[in-house]
Amino acid sequence: MIIMDSKAQLTVDIIAKVSERKMSIINAAKLLNKSRRTIERYLQKYQKIGIQFVVHQNSGKSPINKTSDTVKRAVQALIKEKYFDVNLAHLKELLDDNEQIQVKRETLRSWDEIGEVYLNPENEKNVAA
Repeated sequence: MIIMDSKAQLTVDIIAKVSERKMSIINAAKLLNKSRRTIERYLQKYQKIGIQFVVHQNSGKSPINKTSDTVKRAVQALIKEKYFDVNLAHLKELLDDNEQIQVKRETLRSWDEIGEVYLNPENEKNVAA
């Protein structure tokens, strides 16, 4: 069973009409706001694998470069215990040097923004971007 949003359903409906020769590729391109070549690719995939062509091949898979939850929890614990008064750049260096944990500064920043890591915002004032 495939679960689709309304946009994916519309795409399937239009490509099905193109496949049945009830609609032209040009009209489908205009309706879906895609190029003629994209519609042709959709049509080829539709004829080959059916309506599953709208589902991206990576859907349901986690990114290959995702930082594991165990590393995230370890970093969270270290921040609460040891590194509660440092900024992101310094935290990255401390984790690298003292704990042998390699986490990118942007990963730390994203964790801080969504509340998974709590850093002192006053320590960020003197850091150049």
